[in-house]
Amino acid sequence: MSKTENLYTKLPKTDDSRKMPRSENPFKTTEADGSCSRNLPKTKVNRKYYNTCCMVSGDHMDNPWEYVRQDLWFLICHWFDIIKFLLDNSIFGFCFNSSKTLKGGADELDLSHLANWRSIFFQLWCFCNTIPSILLYPIREMQLKEEECREPLIDVEEHEDERWFFINGVMVNRHWLDENCRRLERRFNRGVTGILNSSYGIIWDTAETILSRSFDDETIPVRWASWNIFQALKDDSIKKVRLIAHSEGCVIANLVIKKLYWELSYSEKDEYDESLLNKLEVYTFANISREFINPKGLISCIEHYANEEDFISKMGVLHEVKNPRFHGKIFVNKNAKGHLFNRYYSLNPQDYVFYKRPDECHISECEKGENAQKPMFLHL
Repeated sequence: MSKTENLYTKLPKTDDSRKMPRSENPFKTTEADGSCSRNLPKTKVNRKYYNTCCMVSGDHMDNPWEYVRQDLWFLICHWFDIIKFLLDNSIFGFCFNSSKTLKGGADELDLSHLANWRSIFFQLWCFCNTIPSILLYPIREMQLKEEECREPLIDVEEHEDERWFFINGVMVNRHWLDENCRRLERRFNRGVTGILNSSYGIIWDTAETILSRSFDDETIPVRWASWNIFQALKDDSIKKVRLIAHSEGCVIANLVIKKLYWELSYSEKDEYDESLLNKLEVYTFANISREFINPKGLISCIEHYANEEDFISKMGVLHEVKNPRFHGKIFVNKNAKGHLFNRYYSLNPQDYVFYKRPDECHISECEKGENAQKPMFLHL
């Protein structure tokens, strides 16, 4: 398969005893754990809770424009929180060398770094050119290249059987993506491949996020991330693949998981098997997704980290804690605010507390037993 080949072009498998029919929705939920009852034994379900508090099967397929209306109304009703969010994460919220501890990657608002000045002025320029940016959006996307991926800067022999990927969020350019990856590399001593989610300024980035999470829009970063992760999953020498995402990148990560599951489930001549997803682990920060699916519980671990006062987290992961279609453990940094990954999000496990969810939302093995309340990612 070439890089330019669509991952959806594979033919369906013919072994119906192992895979679902092509006409059947692979993400249709018939049990409270979000997995397909065809392959798992039936369990007792609190139907009253499930029907009144959560998105049941079918409801999550509502008119996407209704989702857009809900998001816009949410933003209107929380206008004061938006102002605080913009102040905390903008030019008005920085101070010179404010970082108290070495984070590995430069703080996005640390003015001792010249590249940060360029990034800040780039965001201001995008804001002032919002309308032209929107009109030229298709042309600019056509010119993007797959080589926009940020290559790892370190290669640790001890962890040569692992591949790490990071997808950035809103208002991030190549420099800030590089600094985000540098921080992860120095914290965990692993090389990190960065998937660039291009920024067009706060206004268009916000619109793009709302449309993506409402329409499941398959943007270019979704395809790039799917391609790179697919290559790692099918490589026999790779034993573990870890995907880290921040902000809008979490919406992309959710779509990547769906795309990979579809490809592995319907690959030509049974060349690949969906069990390859067992090698994948997913960790998100400030997740703004409407749902986050672990198809058939194949992904070995999913964890979400959120600052309690982060407006984006309030709109996403913290709003979906009772939704059984939002899979994975949730950890909250109490009283922490801010949204920028390097500046505001801690990688210290002691800063996060486990958020206990209703039993109907416990859907993965990493949420059970002795690891139930442990942030596995931050203890690596």
